[in-house]
Order: sequence, then structure tokens, then C-alpha cells
Amino acid sequence: MAASKSTITFDVHDCKVYPVTADATGGITYGAAVDVPGIQEVSVEPNFVTAELKGDGKVLAKKGKIDRLNFSATYSELSLDVLATIFGNTVTAAGSGSTETATYTFDGTSLPYFKVEFLVNDLEADLAELVFTLNKCQVTGGTIMSGSTDSFGSPSFDAEAILPIADEGFGTVQFREASTGLSA
Repeated sequence: MAASKSTITFDVHDCKVYPVTADATGGITYGAAVDVPGIQEVSVEPNFVTAELKGDGKVLAKKGKIDRLNFSATYSELSLDVLATIFGNTVTAAGSGSTETATYTFDGTSLPYFKVEFLVNDLEADLAELVFTLNKCQVTGGTIMSGSTDSFGSPSFDAEAILPIADEGFGTVQFREASTGLSA
């Protein structure tokens, strides 16, 4: 049976980011998946570029296209590995035994590119999951940490997906009849 082409979605289940390791005409490649822990909310919005040709006191033609896709995510746990993937740099481990530390340092390095995938698996009966993939993103904003008395903090990040050098598109949305989860 052909997979359904429409569905009602409920509850984002998983989200991962992957560092872009190469982007060339032959294809785009990625490093290991990094889980975005406790994903709470995601959104994908198209950004359009449009132009109008006017003449004789009216619009004669319109031309438009998707310029990029804007992504945002809110998640539950502050993750140094997520910070390293979306902001660049590395996590440094030190110490031993009960004095171990893990440190992420914010510095002036250029923002890296990364891939985002998220999964929704509470769909209508004939579909098992929906996977949305954005091939080449760069962070544009968000909240690294928030906190207040009697309240959980929820980190977030915003990103823009642009076209990779390889002609692979901004990304995909895929409906699946069988559950396979996100790429490892």
C-alpha cells in the first residue's frame, strides 16, 4: 500500500543535530549524531523572496521562491555536546574520580553548519512516523540558559537552513509506514 500523503501530527518525539563535515558538488557529509535531549517544541517556517513586475497601474507578474527554511527548537536539558555542534568548538573533559569536569568554552570561532532531524511518531493509524530533515543549517539565535525559582530552564535555538553546494535541497519531510527512527 502506498504511504499516506497527509496526516495529523501530535507530539515531537526525538531531535538530533549532526555536524557538517564536508559540503561539495559531490555531496554533503555529516559527523556523528548528537541527541537534543528532551525535545519539547519544533517549528519549520519557509522564508520567501518575492518580486513584482508593475506596469499600466497594476501587477503584471509575480515571481517568488523559498529562500531558506527557518527552524526553531526548545528542549529540556542543557547539553554541552549540542552547544559544540551548533556553535562550534569542543567540550573539554578534565579531572578524575569525583573531581571530573566537562567544559564548553564560547569563543570567537565562526559558526559551523549542521544538519537537523526531528521525528514525530504520534500520527494517524496508517503511518508510523514523520521525519523532517534540514540538510545545512546555521544557528541564528536562541536561549542557551534560562532559570528562575520554581521553574525548569528550557534551552532553545533558532537556525536557518540554506541550500548545500550539492544540489540536495533545503531538506525533506518524509512519512513512513514503518518505524526506523533517526539516523545514528
